[in-house]
Amino acid sequence: MKNKMFSIIISLMFVILISCGGGGTSSSSADDFNFVRIEDTGKIYTFDDFKSIGYKKGRQAKSDKLLPGMTEAYWGFWKVPQADWSGKDMVDYELRFYESHSDAVSMGEVPADSRSGANDGPSPGKVRSKPPDEAVWKELLKEARECQGEGGHHTGACIVPKYGDFKIFNNVVILAQGTNSKEAQKHIHLIINGLAPAPSTSE
Repeated sequence: MKNKMFSIIISLMFVILISCGGGGTSSSSADDFNFVRIEDTGKIYTFDDFKSIGYKKGRQAKSDKLLPGMTEAYWGFWKVPQADWSGKDMVDYELRFYESHSDAVSMGEVPADSRSGANDGPSPGKVRSKPPDEAVWKELLKEARECQGEGGHHTGACIVPKYGDFKIFNNVVILAQGTNSKEAQKHIHLIINGLAPAPSTSE
């Protein structure tokens, strides 16, 4: 009888340790978020806000090539706090700045939608980029494509959209690298949380 009780106690302790252990929760917490396509907290962001959290500018769009309403646009990189399955932690982002949130929504949503995910393809649902002469916006276009085959952008077939999804956050349209919409949304969530960390729920 004592041996049976001892076995039950040990089993219960094991279950409690597994359920309370924190070793396996780090990745799930990063994936646990509610993605909202359009969000406004009232703050107007500038490039310096992103630079202050480590965003590295790779290229800036020419001022005379900006789309209506845009004030600035950049392609660059940011080191996400959690690497993906392959160990990659540097993610490409395209940032498009507008004077206001309303401008970003009214003038920025359609162009961003056309450059992200399957919408950057010749037909619905096919993740294959349009030829350059059919792109809605040709600035920063080379940086928005992934290349297949050897030779990179020079001889490879650069036909795969790099940005899996986008979000309009305050006055900024953020496009993020991702093999699919879910991965890109996670990358968007991470950089926004870097800018404006979610408030702690602890007392």
